[in-house]
Amino acid sequence: MNKIFNFSPGPSKLPQSVIDKVEKSVNNYKQTGKSVLEISHRSNEFDDLLNEINHNFNELFKLPNDINLLLLQGGATYQNSLIPMNINKEDTLGCFITGTWGKKTSEDFQKIFKNLELIDARNKQLNKYLENKYSGFQNIDYLHMTSNETIEGVQIQDFNSINHKNLIIDMSSDLGSYNFNFDNLSYVYAGAQKNMGIPGVTICLAKEEFLVDIDNPKYLNLKLLVNSNSVLNTPPTLSIYVLNLVTHWMIEMGGVDYFQTKSEKQSKKIYDFIDENSDFMVCNVEVNQRSKSNIVFNFLNDEYDKEFVELAKDTGIIGINGHRSVGGIRVSLFNSVDNHMFEYFMDFLKNFVTERN
Repeated sequence: MNKIFNFSPGPSKLPQSVIDKVEKSVNNYKQTGKSVLEISHRSNEFDDLLNEINHNFNELFKLPNDINLLLLQGGATYQNSLIPMNINKEDTLGCFITGTWGKKTSEDFQKIFKNLELIDARNKQLNKYLENKYSGFQNIDYLHMTSNETIEGVQIQDFNSINHKNLIIDMSSDLGSYNFNFDNLSYVYAGAQKNMGIPGVTICLAKEEFLVDIDNPKYLNLKLLVNSNSVLNTPPTLSIYVLNLVTHWMIEMGGVDYFQTKSEKQSKKIYDFIDENSDFMVCNVEVNQRSKSNIVFNFLNDEYDKEFVELAKDTGIIGINGHRSVGGIRVSLFNSVDNHMFEYFMDFLKNFVTERN
């Protein structure tokens, strides 16, 4: 079989070393004679696994003492119900919308939380907020935003500079790819399947003061979920195991510093090439908003988009077609896209353009 280079926006490529370890553990987990698929969430083995993950997250993200790690089911979309149900109704909740996923979140929030304020920064409105340094949000108690919009290719990495003390951030597609601090963050969540694992587990980082006493069903009560150490009910044990392997791999590679440098270099190389060939291809995202995780562009000749995807597939490159709602090309540069894989894609892109331009 020809080698496959998976640039999918998720579920995304896993490091080969992680896949190899999963394969061994499916047959015999840590010499227990059991498959990792059979490990009980009430066992000592799983307690050890959770302790490892907590240690690794502290090393990778320098978690303050008041930040709690929670591993939940349901993907990031489940959070669209969980979050508004765990905010006191006398508080105000706002949604800062920069793309499709932020919009979907706001629509779900509205069904649960009536005291909702919408700030729509789509369609080139984001620069207005960037120029004003995100002023005007101070009267909102909690403000939700999506750090990286995978469909539009828009990213906000400087959320620590936003003048708001209680941000709630969906980091599903860029958690682990750059450094940040928790000074003005109340809650961060991320589906693991894009940058840190496989589908099934959602990483949640909750500030202690965000956990309020609230009369919710217990599986929708954040405080109870945190106090249970992620085992209030049966968690997605296999997905959590893979997450643990990925965090070990990230530390071995050099931690978040390494992946931030890699992301910056790889994304710059693609964007520079696109801009240098503006008579043939274009990225319509404002330069200061361009995602380093998902590079979205299209060829000026629409017919080349389809041809590019099909020829790429013939060479082993998959997962680069744009989202069905916008078309074009989308190249996802998640942590597991190593430099060999990246350069293979760049060579293909350069040859494609040279032969037709």
